[in-house]
Amino acid sequence: MRKRVIVDIDNTLWDFGSILWEYLKAINAHTPEPSAWHEWDFWEDYITEKEFYISIHSIHLNQNHHKFKPYPEAKSFLDSLMKDGYYVLIASHRDEDTRDSTIKWLNTHELVFDEVHLGHDKSVLFNDCYAIIDDSPILLDKAKHLGIVRTGLMHPWNKESGHPLFDNLNKVYEHLKNRGVEG
Repeated sequence: MRKRVIVDIDNTLWDFGSILWEYLKAINAHTPEPSAWHEWDFWEDYITEKEFYISIHSIHLNQNHHKFKPYPEAKSFLDSLMKDGYYVLIASHRDEDTRDSTIKWLNTHELVFDEVHLGHDKSVLFNDCYAIIDDSPILLDKAKHLGIVRTGLMHPWNKESGHPLFDNLNKVYEHLKNRGVEG
């Protein structure tokens, strides 16, 4: 049985934050840029919860149509995990009706995976999970508490979280290799 590695999509495989900012600025021009997003709820003073979630959902539904590109090292990162013999479980906080768009985007950019999980609680995947790569400090805290190897890309909202975070996926992969993720 291969060890499972959970890999997030948004702000892990691609720069979701900059696209979300464009959507939010269209609603309220005073919405701060992603470098100022030090808290998960940064948007609350600028737009409604409904507007926020409609924006996110719209991006997810249209991700493949807009040619949003993954980070340059995303393909080699996932290829390396697969080559190392790990079960790559792509997991995202997305509604189920975005599955087709999500899978088309992954396939369009040749981002390999064994399974895709869409839902609003990734911690349900933690049983038999070896590692998680994500930007959410809340999810990384849960993983740490359970003794799961955790890492991800550093962003303003997670840089003070105390988790092993890096500025690109090549460094994330090296960290995982040093933790024994290679097959």
